[in-house]
Amino acid sequence: MNQAIRLSRLHGAKEAGRVLTLVEARARFTSTSERIDVFDALAWLDVRVVFKPLKGLLGAYLRGDQPGVLINTNRPLSVQRFTAAHELGHAVMDHKPSLDSGDVLRRAAANKSSKTVLGFASYLQEIEADSFAGEFLLPRWLLTFHARKQGWAKSSLRTPQVAYQMSLRCGASYDATVRSFERNSFISEAERDTLLSRTPKSVKTDLNHTKENADSRADAWLLTKNDAGSCVPLSIGDTATIKLRQEAGAGFLWRANQLPGKKLSLMRTEIVLPGETVGGPSEKLFQFEAEGQGGTNADFIYGRPWERDAIDTASFNFLIEDQEKGLSRANRRRMIQNL
Repeated sequence: MNQAIRLSRLHGAKEAGRVLTLVEARARFTSTSERIDVFDALAWLDVRVVFKPLKGLLGAYLRGDQPGVLINTNRPLSVQRFTAAHELGHAVMDHKPSLDSGDVLRRAAANKSSKTVLGFASYLQEIEADSFAGEFLLPRWLLTFHARKQGWAKSSLRTPQVAYQMSLRCGASYDATVRSFERNSFISEAERDTLLSRTPKSVKTDLNHTKENADSRADAWLLTKNDAGSCVPLSIGDTATIKLRQEAGAGFLWRANQLPGKKLSLMRTEIVLPGETVGGPSEKLFQFEAEGQGGTNADFIYGRPWERDAIDTASFNFLIEDQEKGLSRANRRRMIQNL
């Protein structure tokens, strides 16, 4: 990596830290589904975001009296969020207007030379914006928060399933999340390459995601009691599998006390025996699919069915949203607040 590229990456990362502080992201992240709300950050900085189909582009940054960002609706939410963070980097670093294709971002991530797009944006400008996006969506403190909350040791981050689940919680792509692990020295370069040799589709299949959903943009969340109480952000079509440990041999079972209903329909339940010990602990799985917009929750109780009082409970909260179109929801909220 030559000196100019290194300095561009450092500048982009430094600016990401500054903007995260400016928008109070760390203080507010628990209220934004424990991830960075990049669309709210753009709205807060008075940058208009419009979602629309874009042929051959991930997004675009347009400079003027009213800065604007275009996001391609034909991409998964994780890619839209990274693109939005990339365009936010252009805006806060006062870059020239930029039309950003997938090729530009891939080359920037790999530190390879890049041509300008339609006369806009230099190679180093794209490197800066790409570095900004990675640090903005995946700061070290956010990765550490989720790892501690889930009980993931450093060695756990080397497994594709954990890397994928981390990407969902941070709202970033699998690729960007794996690269953030390496950037923060959680994994080695060789371990990064091993993780990137797997595709999200194959990881979703390992999680018993249905074939139709594994082939689509839909994500497969695997939730444990560590996720109880948090707001889990889902898109329509996503599955959420809740895994709860129980001592069935002693008569203690997890049972649904309140199911979400039509917004989040129950697909199946299953009991899994992690070991071969007869009478040992088992895991009760409840798999749901997001089908309607809005907030909903699923409540479970733990105890012996013949006893009146439960000895434990777990409540999972969900916010299900459909794909954005037109002016972003965050921009619309800001406009209403300013009336």
